[in-house]
Amino acid sequence: MDSMNLLSTHLRDKRIPQYCICHFINEEHSNKHSRLPHVHDDFLELFYVYSGEGRYIVDDKKYDIKTGDLVICNAGVPHGESPEDTRHVRSYSVGISNVAFLGLPDNQLCDAESNPVLPCGMLSKQIGEIFRLIYLLSSDQKNLKETCNTLSISLLLLTYEMILSRDRNTSIHTRSSSSATAYRVRRYLDSHYRESLTLADIAKALHINEYYLAHAFKDEFDLPPIQYVMKRRIGEAQGLLMDTSVPIGDIAEYLGFSSVSHLNTMFNKYVGIPPGKYRQSMKNMRE
Repeated sequence: MDSMNLLSTHLRDKRIPQYCICHFINEEHSNKHSRLPHVHDDFLELFYVYSGEGRYIVDDKKYDIKTGDLVICNAGVPHGESPEDTRHVRSYSVGISNVAFLGLPDNQLCDAESNPVLPCGMLSKQIGEIFRLIYLLSSDQKNLKETCNTLSISLLLLTYEMILSRDRNTSIHTRSSSSATAYRVRRYLDSHYRESLTLADIAKALHINEYYLAHAFKDEFDLPPIQYVMKRRIGEAQGLLMDTSVPIGDIAEYLGFSSVSHLNTMFNKYVGIPPGKYRQSMKNMRE
C-alpha cells in the first residue's frame, strides 16, 4: 500500500499507528454542552470542524476555528472547549495510538510551538468526508475496524504532510519567565488534579510564592489554578461518560469529588446537564 510505504519513511521503529476511537458531535449538542478540556495519555486526537465556527482550547490557549479546520490534539496536551464561549460546530474526531514520528515524542504530530489549528483549504471537503466515513464505519468494529485503521493512517499521513508544508519557515517563540512559571504550575496540576488541592498546597510543592503563582497562572491561562483543576476533572468525567460504562459514583470517587452530589453540581454548572443525561445524550447522538 503506497500510504503505508510513505508513512514508514517518517516513523520510528517501524511502528504502525492504530485507530482507537471516533466521535461525532452535532451543532445542537455543541451549542448547549461544552466538551471541557481533557487529556489523552495514550493516543492523539484529530478534531475536524465539518461545519460551523467557534473557539477551541489546545494547551490552554484559545483558537478561533471554522469550517474546514483540523485541530491537532497531541497526547498529554489538554484540549477542549470553554463554557464561556459560544459555538455552533458540527465536528468529528478520531483517536489514533502507537504514533511514533521521527523527531517527535510518542503520539504527537507537531511540536509544542506549532499552531495546532490547520486550515485544510481546498482539501476541506475531501478530508471532512474521510472523517465522516471513519465515523460511519466505526459502528461495525467487528467487521470494519481494519478499514477504519487504514483510513485513519491515510488521514494521519496527509495531516503530517500538511504540517510539514505549513511549518517549514515558522519561527520559535521563547516564553517569558512568568509564562514558564505558569506552564510549570499547569504541569503539576495535570499530574495532581484528582487530589484535594489548595493554592497554598501548590505553592509549597513547587516552592513558588503563592501570590506570584496565582497571578502568573491567571495571566497566562485566563482562569485561576483551582478553577483549572475543576474543569480538568469535568473534562475527564466527560470522557469516561462517553467511552465507558463506569458507574457515575465510581467516576466521582476516581476524579476526587467529595461525593456524587458534588460531581452532579459541578458537571451541571459547566456542561449544562447532569452526568447521567450527558451519557445518554452521547448514546443518542445522530448525524
